[in-house]
Amino acid sequence: MIACRRSALLRRISGRGALATTELSPAQAHAVADASAGRISVAGENSPRSTVLAGDAASLARLVDDLTRRDVYCRVITGTVASHSHYVDDLRADLDLALRSLAPGPTRIVMYSTVTGEPVPGTSLASQYWMRNLREPVRFAAAVERLGDTGHEVFVEVSAHPVLLSPVRQTLAHAGRPAHLLASGRRQAERRSVLASLGMLYGCGREPRWAAFALSEPGATLTPYQAAVLGAVRLTRPASQLETSPAL
Repeated sequence: MIACRRSALLRRISGRGALATTELSPAQAHAVADASAGRISVAGENSPRSTVLAGDAASLARLVDDLTRRDVYCRVITGTVASHSHYVDDLRADLDLALRSLAPGPTRIVMYSTVTGEPVPGTSLASQYWMRNLREPVRFAAAVERLGDTGHEVFVEVSAHPVLLSPVRQTLAHAGRPAHLLASGRRQAERRSVLASLGMLYGCGREPRWAAFALSEPGATLTPYQAAVLGAVRLTRPASQLETSPAL
């Protein structure tokens, strides 16, 4: 519901701005935004050396040229909407109306927010939260660092095209935190990719709930393929490296 209604509203501002990815630090990116008289905003803080800027296309083009001359990596992201910039301010009232019927409840799993960089209660995820989620910078690095601070070491990116493992690695390395980074495979069948991720989790010393995955219906059993894959994983996990494997 949230994604569908927000995407419908974002069509209104399609083509009205631009996004650019840079190797500026979050502090440097905010300095650029502060000096732009509102034409550029920080859209994302992905890692200590990876940020995304959004806003006026002409202003971003000039900035990209300037950074390129200074040998700072940056490029305009084509075919995107300038979310997290002043362009979405016009959508605020309509997004609030579209999501007003939300009745958020407690979460079953702790949610670390990329709006605040901290854990948030599920009951706070009403329409105003999702407007902030669309307008304010994505504080991905802060959320990842907070997870690392609380002892989380295994990160699994579930996506058709994983792109966040590099920022996760950079953020945790900068903070001196260990990490096991796993991704779903590109161009693989969904079930095979999930099985591979479960196997890698097991290899990292975790104990997935095999039955919850395999027995999706009462009376179901493992297929020969599942049994072969999971059996092979169990046999090949190096017992001496369960908790001491280096960051990937």
